[in-house]
Order: sequence, then C-alpha cells, then structure tokens
Amino acid sequence: MSSEHDFTTAGRGRADDSRFEAGLRHLHRYFAAHGSSSPSRTATIDGFPIGSWVDSRRTDYRLGRLSAERIARIEFEFPDWRWNVLDAAFATGIEYLHRYFAAHGTSSPRQHDVIDGFPIGQWVANRRADYRKHRLPVDRIMLFENMFPGWQWNPQAAASCAAFEAGLAHLHAYRDAHGTSNPPQRDAIDGFPIGQWVANRRADYRKGRLSAERIRRIETEFSDWRWTVRGRS
Repeated sequence: MSSEHDFTTAGRGRADDSRFEAGLRHLHRYFAAHGSSSPSRTATIDGFPIGSWVDSRRTDYRLGRLSAERIARIEFEFPDWRWNVLDAAFATGIEYLHRYFAAHGTSSPRQHDVIDGFPIGQWVANRRADYRKHRLPVDRIMLFENMFPGWQWNPQAAASCAAFEAGLAHLHAYRDAHGTSNPPQRDAIDGFPIGQWVANRRADYRKGRLSAERIRRIETEFSDWRWTVRGRS
C-alpha cells in the first residue's frame, strides 16, 4: 500500500521534471534568439531566469546530482553546450567575435565596441592580455589564428609597423624626386607629410624611442640620411 511519503516523493519528482523541461524549452528559445546555449548568469528569456537555470545545471553536474539521462538530453539538444563555465564563456566570446567580423570585416574591435549587447572590444583586449601574460592555452591561440584571417595579437604594433613602412616608401619617392632624404619639415610628397614624418623619426631617435632595427633600415636605405639637420624648416 502506498504511503503518504511515496505520494509526496512522486509529486516532488514530477515537479522537478516539469521545471527541468521548462528550463530546456526556454534554453531552446534563448538559443534561437542568440545563437548560443551559454547565457550570462543574469540573462532572462520571456521572463524566465535562463542564466540562473543554466548555472544551476552546471552546478548539479559538478556535484554529481544530474542524472545521466538529463546530461544526455542537454548535450544532444545543444551541440555547443559547455559544462565548464570558463569554456562556455570563451565559446560565447568567440561567437560574438564571429558576429563582429561578419558585420565589420575585422576581428580587431575598438576596446569600447559592443555587438548585440556583448562587450566584444573588452573581451578581445582581455584575450590579448592573456596571450601576452602566457595565460592563453595553445589550442585557443590556434583557434584565433585559424578562424580569423589577419588576426593580430598586438594590433598597435602592426599598425605602427605599417605606418613606418608607409613613411619609408614616401621617403624613397621624395628622394627620387628631389635627390635628398632630408626634406624640410613642411614638405609633402603625394599628399603625405614626409617632412613631418622625418622630423618625428629624428625626435624618436633623440629620445631613444626608435628601435635598432628601424635605425638600421633608415641608415641602410638612405645613404645621405642625417639624424641631426640644423637650419631647416
């Protein structure tokens, strides 16, 4: 004969099943809306606290409280699912970076840039900081480099290199046209302020801000180069 305890236990089980199914339905809605099954902890969908629900399921998994059947359901219905919240957060960032790339044609957002409410600029800056501090695993390094053409770990350095090469190219053009690599500060070539660029490189040299490699490039490519030119304006 069934006891009151049996009925109470069965009722709790049905309520728990109902809550689990409701969570799955809302996670499907979240996925359809956002393309990810890894919502932020405070996220909601149709008034349902889906972020908190997902966080609770991951906790149940870590503590061994989630049945094999529920584990299988979640993994089968959500191919991008991650049990580890750090892995999930990384996968979410990658997804938003793909969206940013599709919208803007670059994987180098400005630090304050946002895509669909996600702070993609800060996320990318944090991953680059992880790389510089040797905190980014090799598999994640390879993922960035393979998935995003033209990816730069130090875009500021890349931009500086491109600007330096542009200056050298214009200085070659100026020398070909005028027979000297020491233009007055106000001179330009093809609209490029070559005189100011040369003055800035000399200033960098005096202040110890010009690398040995760049010093060598200038001195090798321009035999008449002078680091100090007086009486020119």
